[in-house]
Amino acid sequence: MFDRLIELISNWWNQILPITIIPHYQEAVLLRFGNFRSVLKPGLHWKIPFFDEVIDQHVVVTTLSLPAQSLYTKDRQNIVAKGVVKYKIADVKTFLLEVYDAKDALSDMTTSIIKQIITDLSLEDCLNSDIDNTLTKKVRVEAKKWGVEVQQVTLTDLAPIRSFRVISDSILNKLD
Repeated sequence: MFDRLIELISNWWNQILPITIIPHYQEAVLLRFGNFRSVLKPGLHWKIPFFDEVIDQHVVVTTLSLPAQSLYTKDRQNIVAKGVVKYKIADVKTFLLEVYDAKDALSDMTTSIIKQIITDLSLEDCLNSDIDNTLTKKVRVEAKKWGVEVQQVTLTDLAPIRSFRVISDSILNKLD
């Protein structure tokens, strides 16, 4: 409860101040009455109290871990794939104002591209080919639309897995 009170006072204080300071590792957008006004680079900036809102965002290189997904290759082999996306924000306006949840969208888009590529290859091709470069090129093109500059997509885990059938054919026949 005390934390909430301090947060409320801090937000109120930031609203009445006529200046805002953007650190060197961030960029921000300035909204006046909810409409885009400008992109703020690192430094000291003036704003009109109660009319202007500043939304800041880290723009330095960061990573996004992708969830493991179980996929079938072209030759019907079951494999598990997990990856990491290394990226930075190139266009803070697009990232903050034109995509609802850009990190979630980046994760979903990258996992779908991984699925597309792996399902078109055989198990041997998946293990021997240079999938990371192909993934990076495709993800880079899509992510650019959201103001994100993808530096590298790396598959951290790519291995065949065994799938076990829990219900045997004899049990299924008895149920019929």
